[in-house]
Amino acid sequence: MMVGGDGGLPGRLPALMGNPHNIRNLCIMAHVDHGKTSLADSLVASNGLIAHRQAGKIRYMDSRKDEMERGITMKSSCVSLAYSRPDGEYIINLIDSPGHVDFSSEVSTAVRLCDGTIIVVDVVEGVCAQTKVVLQQAWVENIRPVLVLNKIDRLILETKLSPIDCYYHIAQILEQVNAYMGEQYNTAVLGKTSEEVQRRQQAERERKLIIERERKVSECETPEAQLMFADWGIETVDDSDLYFSPERGNVVFASAYDGWGFSIHHFADLYSAKLGMNKAVLNKTLWGDNYIATKGGQKRIMSGARDKRKNPLFVTLILENLYKVYDNVMVRKDKGETEKLAEALGVKMPMSVLKSTDMRLKLNFLCSGWLPLATAVLEMVVEHLPSAANMSEDRATKLMCSATQRFDSLPPETQKLKESFVRCSSDENEPLIVYVSKMFGVQRQQLPKERSSGNKIIIRGKSQGILSDEEIATRREELRRRKEAAAATVNTDSGQERAMSSEEIDELKKQQEEIILYKQKTEEEKKKLMEEEVFVAFARVFSGTLKAGQKVYVLGPKHDPSLALNLMTLGDEQEEESLKGHKHIHVCQISEIYLLLGREFERLECAAAGSVVGITGLEGCIIKSATLSSTLAMPPFTELTLSATPILRVAVEPHDPRDLPKLRAGLKLLNQADPCVQVALQKSGEYVILTAGEVHLQRCVDDLQERYAGVPVRISDPIVPFRETIISQPTVDRLNEAIEGENINFKKVDNSDPLGVVEISGHFGKLRCRAVPLPDAVTKLLEQNEKLLKLVSKAGAIVTDATNAQDGSGREVYDDSSLKDDDEQDTSLHKDALSKALENRQKLNRETFQAITEFKMCLDKAFKSAGDEWQNAVNEIWNFGPHGCGANILLNHIPAYPRPSIWEKATLVDCPLAAYDTNFVTGFQIATAAGPLCEEPMMGVCFIIEDWKLAPTNTSINGVDELQTFGMSSGHIISLSKDTLRKAFEQQCQRLVCAMYSCVISVTSEVVGKMYSVIGKRQGQIVDGDITEGSTSWNITAYLPVIESMNFANELRKSTSGEAMPQLVFSHWEILNIDPFWEPQTTEEVMHWGEKSDSENVARKYINAVRKRKGLAIDEKIVEFAEKQRTLSKNK
Repeated sequence: MMVGGDGGLPGRLPALMGNPHNIRNLCIMAHVDHGKTSLADSLVASNGLIAHRQAGKIRYMDSRKDEMERGITMKSSCVSLAYSRPDGEYIINLIDSPGHVDFSSEVSTAVRLCDGTIIVVDVVEGVCAQTKVVLQQAWVENIRPVLVLNKIDRLILETKLSPIDCYYHIAQILEQVNAYMGEQYNTAVLGKTSEEVQRRQQAERERKLIIERERKVSECETPEAQLMFADWGIETVDDSDLYFSPERGNVVFASAYDGWGFSIHHFADLYSAKLGMNKAVLNKTLWGDNYIATKGGQKRIMSGARDKRKNPLFVTLILENLYKVYDNVMVRKDKGETEKLAEALGVKMPMSVLKSTDMRLKLNFLCSGWLPLATAVLEMVVEHLPSAANMSEDRATKLMCSATQRFDSLPPETQKLKESFVRCSSDENEPLIVYVSKMFGVQRQQLPKERSSGNKIIIRGKSQGILSDEEIATRREELRRRKEAAAATVNTDSGQERAMSSEEIDELKKQQEEIILYKQKTEEEKKKLMEEEVFVAFARVFSGTLKAGQKVYVLGPKHDPSLALNLMTLGDEQEEESLKGHKHIHVCQISEIYLLLGREFERLECAAAGSVVGITGLEGCIIKSATLSSTLAMPPFTELTLSATPILRVAVEPHDPRDLPKLRAGLKLLNQADPCVQVALQKSGEYVILTAGEVHLQRCVDDLQERYAGVPVRISDPIVPFRETIISQPTVDRLNEAIEGENINFKKVDNSDPLGVVEISGHFGKLRCRAVPLPDAVTKLLEQNEKLLKLVSKAGAIVTDATNAQDGSGREVYDDSSLKDDDEQDTSLHKDALSKALENRQKLNRETFQAITEFKMCLDKAFKSAGDEWQNAVNEIWNFGPHGCGANILLNHIPAYPRPSIWEKATLVDCPLAAYDTNFVTGFQIATAAGPLCEEPMMGVCFIIEDWKLAPTNTSINGVDELQTFGMSSGHIISLSKDTLRKAFEQQCQRLVCAMYSCVISVTSEVVGKMYSVIGKRQGQIVDGDITEGSTSWNITAYLPVIESMNFANELRKSTSGEAMPQLVFSHWEILNIDPFWEPQTTEEVMHWGEKSDSENVARKYINAVRKRKGLAIDEKIVEFAEKQRTLSKNK
């Protein structure tokens, strides 16, 4: 029986929220348009928040205007429901999440707060791209899923499958879901087995160093022998609870639009009494290849229905009855049969419904009364999803530790908090642990207006305050007296009345005008205040009790508990004072706590452990997400797993320059409210927002104009990032002909030096380098391990500030004589830099070192597999770039400068070049951050420094060193390094690298050709396409350049009559294999392309567009072919 409602649920909160064993925190996840919000409507209707006939149509959880217009969910929202069973009452904190790929970050914020999830799958479309993404998110976050197979009505009415075909189709969809779950399981188990093998190998190596054994004994346990049996781990791990199985009860068959749903257990209860069979047997046999056979007047359940050409039990006992209902109501529209069915199923239909001509309404009442969807789903949730108090130790560890950190490396006080996660107790002695997954804005008028009876919100100047009943009464009485005194006639001394003078009348009018203006101003301020955006923190209490007015620590993502524990010895006042300047710790006071009811809020005095609530008063301390706690020993929660990468950028500016402060404030609020968007200020002074896609961009722009900034803004054309790279000399031309004989193009690289070596000599010395393309495997590794590269560059690189320590004239000359003269000063400078590098290195824990070591091994393996010329490259790496973490490498081949590689500890290097090491690396970082094609970052380039020599000291006639006169400063070395590397890059075959979207489209067979033409027109590539079994729809996967994706969805929908809905997500970087400087030169090329090369060079078009946007020079003529012009008459 369902209980609750708009007023009933908050009244019982103290009793219900105090028991975390009866709290279920879950979210609904699915591919776009698979029925999440319709399912949520049915669950909300069970608590009386909306009418049952509105369920599936009102989209209660979608409160935004653009959500209503587009028909998709764009934000995650929560509603607390009550569900009553014989064993007690339960609170269901239900979070509806978006299915569109642009808003997958909202799914990540929802998953972090939950212990379980409902996966919804459309049985017609099957397992789609976003279905796999949400299944993977559930696996990564270690939350338990249950399955709802939705839209079974489409199989009956649209595809018109027979009951037996419908059964096999549903079984196939279920098999697809379980196959993907098994794939996740195998990956995780094999990963753990691989880690165990590596630990064994490390232990074996250490053992061999300590004890020498005979060769035969040592060969018995070789690592190769262990790797042979690495996959045996799959067989030893129990996976019985992993898969979705109707007989276990974790699958519900449903039609959320028609309001019905059931599990196998429901029909097992029904038919056990009707057929006189064992309920447990029916639970196991209603789904599967079983059928009923009658022998000797007794009904028995037998296996092998398919082989014996019998209908399975699921068909005969369930699907055929459903088909009969749909046939009578929707196909034949027989009113008499409909009434008979309602009477047979025990459903009482109102007279207004019986008289209605809307057959879908009749079907909804009939099926929802017979098989209520909310009962089936909530029963499955209570039975199969863990309570808030049943968190596993494994998940608690993952929430506290990142992938590069071990739990036992945390301080002892921090390790004890793991028990608090598992206990989930609201006791006063338990530490408070709260996680805020996101901040979302609501208008102040949406929040409850009254704190308590009799107190009201008024305006006090520019701030909001609360007046008591006595203060309100006093002010009203004072206004009443002033009004009566002003309106009354003036009495004379003799008691006779006289008329007011003109001065008194003017004064009275003036007072009345002031009162009217004051009232208007007060009303305007009050209206403006009520329309202001208030930021509410979307949070879950994992331990302790959160109270309104309580002071808590707000811990940032870089908070280190081991360093902060020293502050706990101070008193409260001293502690707060010492934390004022701390970057990652803030002390904040909770203003209000709210129960989330979809579009409404209910104020709470406190929130117990296991609750999902909204919190106000934290907007000044939290940007996107944070950890709240009562102890500094609490580590920050691990970062959210975001599957969508912000790749689409636009510059924004106000129409009126005077509104720039409002725009700046609005961008700050937008950055706080959206977990995925990024806001940046360019060096040019432009404000740029980065979004996940075109739909996400449109939502951010609408929010900025209507909610946060409140001013009209001008949006630039999308700024799509590119990369610049080089490739090996091509072997074929654009006609796919071998480059030989007359087809040899003029190369940029000198044939006498095939390596493209660049050598620059001057009065600063000589530098010789060359640029070569990195192997693809190496580039991919560098791109995937950006965070590790940052740690490597920070802790391993040699840092010397000797040059920077000098004055601007740069009078230091690092030859042998100068080193002897200033040996003590240089040594001290080197030691300071060395101690800084060693200090950074000591901050890395053992797990991070292990991750770096494994990454180095993978990198070495990738280098060695690329050829002999890369055999020792991993030990010659000088630095990575740009920003110390990019996919470009600087290699040291200088014979006279044996500096340590980036993997080694920083040591003193007795060489004059060491003083300019940092400056040279800075030049490398600048060169890789902006390539010569269009000032975009480089990617996949390796710069090999062959030689670097400083110029010797030249003595002038006056006996003064020439170099000391003209001085070599750090700026000269930076410029020398940058220019040389850019010239080496230009000596090779340059290419543009495009950001690529992975585009997944589901269309019918009739419009597949039109979809192909649209993708081909936009430089897309079809990589996969197959028809879905049992339907006429195709699932197409393509790669589309991000630069070509603007308005792609609208054009595709127009071409396919609205039947195609693309899902675009950033996939990878791909080299555009077109020479941007190519022009026809050979006879064949001139014949094919023409002398003027009339066909458009796509690479050059992209480069010119970027250069034009950046204000760089472009080689483009306004009028190139004058003979193509024509003169227009005035009439035209």
